[in-house]
Amino acid sequence: MKSNNPWRIVDRVIHESDILLEVIDARMPNRTRNKKVENEIRRKRKFLILVINKSDLITRKMRMDFLRNFESREVIFVSCKDRIGITSLKKMILNLARKIRYRDYIRVGVVGYPNTGKSSVINVLVGFKSVARTSPVAGFTKGIQWIRGKGNIMFLDTPGVIPFGENDETEQALMSAIDPNKLVNSDIAAMRIIQLFLDHDKKILEKFYDVKIETDDPFEILLQIGKRRNLLKKGGKIDEIRTALTVVRDWQRGNLLLNL
Repeated sequence: MKSNNPWRIVDRVIHESDILLEVIDARMPNRTRNKKVENEIRRKRKFLILVINKSDLITRKMRMDFLRNFESREVIFVSCKDRIGITSLKKMILNLARKIRYRDYIRVGVVGYPNTGKSSVINVLVGFKSVARTSPVAGFTKGIQWIRGKGNIMFLDTPGVIPFGENDETEQALMSAIDPNKLVNSDIAAMRIIQLFLDHDKKILEKFYDVKIETDDPFEILLQIGKRRNLLKKGGKIDEIRTALTVVRDWQRGNLLLNL
């Protein structure tokens, strides 16, 4: 199943699977959904479950807002870290499996953007540690492999896919789909993250970075964070790049939470 074309890989995964799990980052559910993949799954009449991972990083209100605007019942919030929602996800897969014509095993494909937690979802579903290798570094999963679960279920682990036309590195930083060290404009990515918290609750930023925010300007807040963290260049000037990378890493690693 080797290919340099990510869409060809996804198309093959959809073709070979009976049920597809699209793993999405709960902090950015709409940005980490891939409508093109979802439409293709439905076009081929395959079952789709949206698995909203990292749900321990968001508020109940954010969860309800997403569900209120979602058009399908096949959606579930999980946390691989805390094992929240895993039993319900297993039941959802088994319920859909009963609707599929009998074969030796049910094939479950797992797709999504890099670093949304696809391998972690497989690990908790299979029930064995380190079945699918995991890493906090974006793009860690390189190959494609079938992994046998309990009963008659097989999981297909696949690298995450960023659709063509979405080359905005800031969006990729928000989706944890790019290593912060590879960012060309880390300051822009950090300011976008800061703006998210300004939109939801700036007190979260204030508490985490121990700053008092009295402005709506993300750049000014970035400088505040740099000063507070003593991220300075020679001469005492704030190191904007180091500060920006700190914010992006805090976001991607789940240290900077959107929950209260």
